[in-house]
Order: sequence, then structure tokens, then C-alpha cells
Amino acid sequence: MSNLSFSQGIHFSQWYEAPVILNPANAGSFFGDYRANLNYRNQWATIGNSYKTMYASYDMPLRKNNNELKTTGIGASFYSDKAGKTNYGRTEALLSLSQSVAVSNNMDFSAGLGFVYGQVSANFDNLKWDNQYDGTNYDESLPTGENILNTKSTYFDLNAGFLARFIGRKKNETNFGISLLNATQTSGNSLSGVGNDNSRSMRILFHGKSEIPIAKYRGDFLVPTLYLSAQGASRVVALGGTYKLNLGMQSSYTGYYTSSYLEFGGIYRHQDALVAIVKFDWEQKVQIGASYDINISRLRNASVYQGGFEISMVWKGTFIWNQ
Repeated sequence: MSNLSFSQGIHFSQWYEAPVILNPANAGSFFGDYRANLNYRNQWATIGNSYKTMYASYDMPLRKNNNELKTTGIGASFYSDKAGKTNYGRTEALLSLSQSVAVSNNMDFSAGLGFVYGQVSANFDNLKWDNQYDGTNYDESLPTGENILNTKSTYFDLNAGFLARFIGRKKNETNFGISLLNATQTSGNSLSGVGNDNSRSMRILFHGKSEIPIAKYRGDFLVPTLYLSAQGASRVVALGGTYKLNLGMQSSYTGYYTSSYLEFGGIYRHQDALVAIVKFDWEQKVQIGASYDINISRLRNASVYQGGFEISMVWKGTFIWNQ
């Protein structure tokens, strides 16, 4: 029994492959005409009824400047997170709008807003209650004796974000961003009664990523990443990086735009997990990534060090009339 409980929002180990939910200013902030992302995460499967999270997004620049940098962007995303015997979970749909200001030919700043419609739900039919034991056996036809008031709750929320992008000579990018999620802290975020206690705390995210050219004549990159999250009493600190290996398949005329890469590395999430990551990027068009969390938190005795498997897919392209 509990009068007060705490939890945290969803997270991905490959957070940079879920750009629109990470920061609404990311909408349209890439080279190309459109981008589609898919993510799936299965966390703590060894302890049963694990968290399963699915994410999908589509974003695009509505307008670009002469340097092919976005000026106005739009994006839509959806995620579903379920866990436990009741499939208790959260589903959110998000519409993001962003606007950029070019500071120079290789630098721009973006601000974004995200408009959220969410639903929390659970199915209590799979639960067993003590009143359904007749003293010898379990009988599901017996009344539970429980007064379950809510099986679904809906809400609206607002996200906001800022992004700074710095573009290198090889179209390699360094970016830093900060975003505020659950900015309105509306009620209806759980299945408890109405009121101010029925809400999520504002979530503050800081993220950064850089593609640093190395091995000049190979076209390889070192890609450090950083992720900081604060939500109520919950803190997440993650840092790491990958090596982006040029596979030498590109044309000497088109260079970076048609390069294919194999990317591998890892991330350390403080007091939580060690994450191994590998990705394959085909000609800057289709990217497939996989990661696995090795759980090192106090849950490791129950999880047997097995954290979560995650897979991501990214598809970027150019409209026919722009080719």
C-alpha cells in the first residue's frame, strides 16, 4: 500500500535515434528532405513482464536556406510503453514545430514546440486477488472485492526545446540541445484520482553529439555523445561514443553524401548500465542500429546483469523534384 509513488519517463539507450521526442527543435534538423525513425526496446526481460517501448516518427524541413539548412521544420511522433501483467502503459502522440535562425553558413540555432496528446491505460483482467481463492483453489469467477475506478486517463501536454548546430567541411555535425518535457505538468498522467498529485514532474534534458573527423584520408569519425536528464528525484547521466568507420563505398565525386559507414562503441549510464552499440549506415539513406544494456544497478541480482535490447532504424531521403 502506498500514498505516494515515484517513477520516471521512458528512455532509449540510442536516444539520438529518437530525435523528435528528445527535443522538438530537432524536427527537420538534418540534411535531406524527409526522415523516418523506428525504435523498439525490450527492457529487463529476465524479471518477467518487462517494459516494451515502441517509437515511430517522421519529420521534414518545410523550408531551407541557400546552404540546405532547415529554416522551418515539422515532425510527428508516436510511442507506446507497456509493462506488467496489466499492460499498464502510456501512449503519446506528438506534433512538433521548429524554427531556425542561421548565424553563419555553418551554424544555426533552432527553437521548437511539441504538442502532446497522451493516454494512460491498464487492463486489470489478468490480475488475481486474494478474494478469488476459496481456501483451496483459485476461482476467477469469484468477485475480486476491489473497487477499481479508472482503467484509462487522457491528457494534453507541451514540450519545448532549443538546439544549436555547427556544420563542418565534410557535412559532419556538432550539436547541443536542451529541452523541457511535460512542461505543463497536467493532471491525468496516471490512473489515480484527479488533482495536482496526479501529474508528472517537468523533465529537463540536455544532449550533445559531435562527429569529429579523424584518419584524414579514410573519412572516419569519432562520435562522442552526452545525455543528462532530470525529472523530479530521478537523474540520468550517460556519456560515451562510437567510432564511425568509412567502408570506402562512396563515389569520389559525391563524397560524404553517399558514404557508407559501420559504427560501433559504447555508453556508460551512471550507476545503471553499460551499453554496447553497433550501427550500419548505407549511403546516408538507411541506417540500422542495435544496442544492449548490461545492467550494473542494484537490480543486477534479479536481472542477472541483463538490461535491455534495443533496435533502431532510420530512413532519410530526397524528394524526386529536389534530386
